[in-house]
Amino acid sequence: MGTYDPIFTPLKIGSVEIKNRIIMCAMGGTSLIEHGKFEQKSADMFIERAKGGVGLIIPGISTITDMWGRGGWLYEARDNVMEPLTETMKSIHSYGAKLFLQIGAGMGRALAINSPMLPPGTDLCKALNGPTEGLQNVWLPNKKHRALSLDEIHEIIEAFGKSAKMVKDAGVDGVEVHAVHEGYLLDQFAIAATNHRTDEYGGSLENRMRFAVEIIRKIKETCGEDFPVSVRYSVASKMKGFNSGAIPGEPYQEFGRSLEESPAVARILEAAGCDLLNADNGSYDSWYWPHPPVYMPHACNLPDAVFIKQFVHIPVACAGRMEDLSISAPAVAKGSIDAIGIARQLLADPEWPNKVQKDEIEDIRPCIACHTGCFGLLFGRGTTCALNPVAMNERTLRILPAEKKKKIAVVGGGIGGMEVARLSAIRGHSVTLFEKTGELGGVFIAAASPSFKESDKKLIQWYIRQIEKLGVDIRLNTEATPELLKSLAADEIVIATGAKERTLPVPGINGKNVLSAIDFLLHPENAGTSAVVVGGGLTGCEIAYELSKSGKKVSIVEMLDDILKVKDLAAPNATLLRDYLKYYQVDIHTSSKLCEVTPSGVRFEHAGDESVIAADTVILAVGYISGAPLAEQLKDCASVHVIGDAEHVANLMAVVSAAYNLALAF
Repeated sequence: MGTYDPIFTPLKIGSVEIKNRIIMCAMGGTSLIEHGKFEQKSADMFIERAKGGVGLIIPGISTITDMWGRGGWLYEARDNVMEPLTETMKSIHSYGAKLFLQIGAGMGRALAINSPMLPPGTDLCKALNGPTEGLQNVWLPNKKHRALSLDEIHEIIEAFGKSAKMVKDAGVDGVEVHAVHEGYLLDQFAIAATNHRTDEYGGSLENRMRFAVEIIRKIKETCGEDFPVSVRYSVASKMKGFNSGAIPGEPYQEFGRSLEESPAVARILEAAGCDLLNADNGSYDSWYWPHPPVYMPHACNLPDAVFIKQFVHIPVACAGRMEDLSISAPAVAKGSIDAIGIARQLLADPEWPNKVQKDEIEDIRPCIACHTGCFGLLFGRGTTCALNPVAMNERTLRILPAEKKKKIAVVGGGIGGMEVARLSAIRGHSVTLFEKTGELGGVFIAAASPSFKESDKKLIQWYIRQIEKLGVDIRLNTEATPELLKSLAADEIVIATGAKERTLPVPGINGKNVLSAIDFLLHPENAGTSAVVVGGGLTGCEIAYELSKSGKKVSIVEMLDDILKVKDLAAPNATLLRDYLKYYQVDIHTSSKLCEVTPSGVRFEHAGDESVIAADTVILAVGYISGAPLAEQLKDCASVHVIGDAEHVANLMAVVSAAYNLALAF
């Protein structure tokens, strides 16, 4: 048997056989049914993943009733959704995949009531519910939740049965109850710290689990015992308290569900009729466990999923950066788990299963765990992927052959330049890429250098491999002068030369003990045993994390009133990075202005008072300045386009998106 063969063996979940052990787990913003309407964009995306070889697809959550308190039950959408859902299931099945619709009871205290999440017509009196009176909201702790009444609980249980029957009638293969997981409503009922009820739904573990158990039984009663029910399950909550998570390896007292209690919970779910435990860890209070960012290790939840499997007789899947096949494939081969849950990696590359099966690992576009695109809902936009804008836009961003073949010159071999070159070559254009240095990657080479950014390094190699395979004419160590570009007679010229690092006009800034962020990232060995990082944005904080976890004494000096005030930085990433900086005792000075760099450290001002920090090394992480002087010299040339950081400094998602839009316009 080959290295990856075990994940391509069939798996029985209840009465349904899945063709392989790859489960596409649910993600926010990918619901098939939302607010009583069928979501065709989600359907298009999932059909592509079925085509890409996924065994079981689980769309984003469809709540049993409108979670914003605007009324309406999921099963009441029958007339709107039956026809398109039935057609979607035919397409999914045509590729040999199965689909379980995820149904949730609601979010309870995890409901995001902070703008831009709050939709028009929200009824907070209804929406702010939970197991117990007075529970604080995760996002706005001053907002308190009311306790669900017994009548409301019973209505929800009945609605699960009716909704499951509706989707079964449309050809859906099973359902997943978003239940004892991530601190959602049913999880809040299950956990003693959030359930203080004195009726039959509170008190003992059996009572706290009653809500989830009665939902599973109602689905089985309504749809038949052979209709599969998966349960999304957090093995442990990883909570130190409200809005306080535990980082990997940190000693802590569990506030939520503990590993000691978890086996009993799993057995209760199995006895109720659960056919699959779709497992990970965490809650909204420790959001980086169920949504692990780049700072979390691959397969971070695997040890706990392996632990829980020994207590049940049903299949157990594990999710959480499981795309590292050197870890996940042996776990399946040994029987430690039964299936791997993959989510964001399948947004980045819908062909992941097929490429794995064909051993085309180097052609997989890696997920870099940035959360910039897949957490789009939190930023008031739709879900997509920072590296693959086609995700959730399969119809509108389809890459088609160009009507007219052109000669295209791309100046700059960073991510933006390589993406334009790649897409243009796919469309049939003749592409020449100029890079003045001896390697491709641009500033992303430095960005990918920290020890925790192996996926970023793989992304650079993926781009290089793709443009080489496509026949792009790559000219390294070549300065793209106006004369050279004019001699090429290109139809389109793309300037993707990136941005310059910003510096500060303070005394001592050019001292021997001062490194730019890029200098440090490329040559971390040049830093001393203590360092001051000037700038508390994402780059500065990641540098501080990298230094501090290696045992260095680190301080951050930030001019703004807080660190990580970065556009489109997702909450799991920001929270974990903050928690790591706290754990490694990084000294943070906000609302502070750098006054001077000295041979022994820095002098800074805060609220009118000056202070000194002693350090061997000072690292400047104060941003970048855009600019494309070459474009000015090409005014009389063919159509000239400036993209990426050369146009304006932005994150990777903006760079890739700009490259897509430009290449599709050629």
